[in-house]
Amino acid sequence: MNVALAVILLGVGVVGVVLLLSPGKSATAGLTTTKVVRGELEATVTASGNIVSGRTASLQMQGTGGTVEEVYVTVGQQVAEGDPLVRVDDTAAQDKLDSARIQLESAQASMTTATQGRTSAERSADAAGIASAEQSLKNAENSLSSAKESLALVTRQQAEIVAAAQSASDGAAAAVADVEQQIADLEEVLAATDPADTQAVTDLQNQIDAAKGQLTADQAALSSAQSALAQAKRTRDSAVTQAQQSVTAQQGARDSASKALAQQRANVKVSQQGPKEGQVQSAEAQVASAQLAVDQAMAAVEETVLRAPFGGVIGAVGAVVGQSSGASAGATGGSTAGGASGLVTLVDPDGMTVSAAIAEADATSVKAGQPVRVTLPASGVEMKGKVISVDVQSTVSNNVVQYTTTVSLDSPAAGVRVGQTAGLTIITGTLENVLFVPTSAIGKDGSTTYVTKISGDSLVRVDVTTGLVGTTGTQILSGLSEGDEILLSSTTSTATTSSTLQGSPSATATS
Repeated sequence: MNVALAVILLGVGVVGVVLLLSPGKSATAGLTTTKVVRGELEATVTASGNIVSGRTASLQMQGTGGTVEEVYVTVGQQVAEGDPLVRVDDTAAQDKLDSARIQLESAQASMTTATQGRTSAERSADAAGIASAEQSLKNAENSLSSAKESLALVTRQQAEIVAAAQSASDGAAAAVADVEQQIADLEEVLAATDPADTQAVTDLQNQIDAAKGQLTADQAALSSAQSALAQAKRTRDSAVTQAQQSVTAQQGARDSASKALAQQRANVKVSQQGPKEGQVQSAEAQVASAQLAVDQAMAAVEETVLRAPFGGVIGAVGAVVGQSSGASAGATGGSTAGGASGLVTLVDPDGMTVSAAIAEADATSVKAGQPVRVTLPASGVEMKGKVISVDVQSTVSNNVVQYTTTVSLDSPAAGVRVGQTAGLTIITGTLENVLFVPTSAIGKDGSTTYVTKISGDSLVRVDVTTGLVGTTGTQILSGLSEGDEILLSSTTSTATTSSTLQGSPSATATS
């Protein structure tokens, strides 16, 4: 125990001696500091977008299409203008071409006929045509005569029926009027009769009641007669109208037959005069029309092969051998084929741009013409570009307001593909030969901006005037000099740390 106590006392003494001999620590020990540097300060806005082609064509067959028989290209293949891409079945197009050629031969034969005289068989046919037209006119005239007679008969019969119904209605009306007068007379006599003469009063009242019963019957008869009269008039009107329509129709048929006869006679007269210049010209026009149909059919055969309208790279192939050129199919290369997306997607690599959405807070500092660093994360390729436009109309996604910005690529690297993800660093401002410090070193006290400067072993607050807030730091306009050492942040640290700024020396922790 005594030995142990002696060891402890010895240790405490050694520690005391060490502490007495150790120098005092600085007030800045354990704090992370940096220095004010001079150099280039850059402000940037970052965003992510996708590569967009300056010209992309979703190609379909120009004609009616058909079943795909051959696909000549694959995704990524370079093609020149006019190169074949896809061929479809040309059977239908060839059939139309054959038909058009037959029509052309027929038109040429008609032109030959138009330049020749009439044969005996043709003259016989002309005479037969005139005879047939004359008989048609005669039949039409007979039918018109019959229709007129029928109209007259219907008109007369219906008039008689209406007259009889009118007479019955008038008779019923007269009967009603007579009974009404009789009742009025009896009621007048009753009014003048002494009420004490009950027998006379009773007789008169019975007569009045009987007359009223008769009036009811006569009124019913009048109503029935009037209904019969109305029905007779309707029947008359309908029958007469039908008969008149028949006459009108027969008149039209007679006129048509008359015109047909005149036309037939005129045709025969013209044909017997021999070939005319107009006929020859008409036949020539028919030949020209038939020749045009042949040319169009030949073009349709040519359109069974889809060709590249311009030089470029195949971006997607949706055509599948054995399927219809208009049917939807899965397209290789990242797009879909079929009616909406085309059989082949052709991309012109020239004029590639990047389209990206910029946050509302950053959009105000982004302007056309600003330089841009473009990076493709998938390949690590870096390119240069510049802002060419910023939309004035915003888009809202997940309640975040954004503005679409388009960036042109100065010299697209080989292998860059449409649709690739691209990271953008838009340089919104650059200052040369300026003082700046890390933004984290700057504090705010109300409207006052300050930093904590290292002065010997002391920490001194220094008010500063700031300028451009860049990606690498904040510009110092006044309050500091190049090389001044400042506290990197207001939070002290017991560990030695370091951070590196672009264009500045490494920040060190003093001790």
